[in-house]
Amino acid sequence: MSIRNKLTKEIAKIVRAGLRLTNRKATSLPGYVAYKLDKNILNELSKNTKFIFVTGTNGKTMTTHFLVNILKQRYDKVYTNESGSNMVQGIITTLLDNPAKEETIAVLEVDEANLVRIGQYIKPEYVIFTNIFRDQMDRFGEIYNIFAKLMEGMAVMPDAKIVANGDLPIFNYDQMKNYNKTYFAIRDYKNASDDYNLDAEINSDGILCPHCHHVLKYKLNNYSSLGDYACPNCDFKTPNIDYSIDKLIKLDANYSEFMVGDELYEVNVGGLYNVYNALAALSVSKELGLSYEEIYEGLRSQKNVFGRQENINVEGKNVTINLVKNPTGLNQIIDLMLLEENPVSLICLLNDNYADGTDVSWIYDSYYENLAKLDIKDIYVSGIRKKDMKRRLEIAEIFNDDIKEFDYETEIYDIIKNSKADNIYILSTYTAMLRLREVLGL
Repeated sequence: MSIRNKLTKEIAKIVRAGLRLTNRKATSLPGYVAYKLDKNILNELSKNTKFIFVTGTNGKTMTTHFLVNILKQRYDKVYTNESGSNMVQGIITTLLDNPAKEETIAVLEVDEANLVRIGQYIKPEYVIFTNIFRDQMDRFGEIYNIFAKLMEGMAVMPDAKIVANGDLPIFNYDQMKNYNKTYFAIRDYKNASDDYNLDAEINSDGILCPHCHHVLKYKLNNYSSLGDYACPNCDFKTPNIDYSIDKLIKLDANYSEFMVGDELYEVNVGGLYNVYNALAALSVSKELGLSYEEIYEGLRSQKNVFGRQENINVEGKNVTINLVKNPTGLNQIIDLMLLEENPVSLICLLNDNYADGTDVSWIYDSYYENLAKLDIKDIYVSGIRKKDMKRRLEIAEIFNDDIKEFDYETEIYDIIKNSKADNIYILSTYTAMLRLREVLGL
């Protein structure tokens, strides 16, 4: 390590220590400072380390946590960007304590657009592709732009093996043929058709055949465009699946149980989307040669992480915080909420900062109307675009009384305390969620 590398590393650590002393988040700024001082610092911080990248639209954070928890069953030290700070500066911060002369392992959540930047410095052994859905239209555009960014990233690390969601058609496009890959999928056929005659969920993206542009048909549609698909006009169809869930035994609000072959697994988080995340982590773990017992325990003992069905007690109320950022993710959370049998209070926080996506039209592509099935006692909206959020919920006609606006940074405790239900669901975009957790002292 050069004198410049050492000095840069120490300065970044001092910045991190200063932030922690003042009870501030030390996830990005130390890495930002280090990168400004030394553009090649990642080269030095990544020596003797086996890397696994996790990228895609939804599920990056939860997949990363699942995989880290599994790896901890075997490895004493596993590095990861726990906060979900998945751009260059966040990853530099994560690796500041990585010893240069020891062999270590790291699981890094990597932003789709930054895969090419990180890949120039770090060469992973595996890259997990969770999914691609329409997200942050101002930044990414359509899903094909996101896919192009992933392929651009893979071009600088061609030796990495892709572990991809085989239920998503776009991950079977011809561009994937250039890479070593393996696929995972959910193939519980109890609700399937006898033939490929089902349509994808309404408003799904990426359901045109890339060869002849006919609309794909499904034998099994799990949600959105995910499932066992085939083109009715040519030979484009689902790839061979290497790791599959063959039976979904139980899907509750806070628990899931499933079979992979003759192996039983359980996770203490709810939602089919989280079953996909668990399967992605399981697939890489099997690639690395971990045992059934290690994978089982790693999945079983993983709890919800910040903003992902995060459950806390505030003012004697049961509060569940969920990050929402695009239609597909929100629709899955709404489906999970529909398992709630008790009355609820609903709080929606909508921001349009850069990290959220400045285009909030996606709220009109989400199924807020389905929330009418819940016994909603009151609804509150806040955030930079609270008026837009209020209007969307009014259009959904899920509540007969007034939807109230408030300032979540100063009034959240009062709102929770005075809410009419003991079970409160908070649906929040990214920057609002981060600030909310600070206000709540989380």
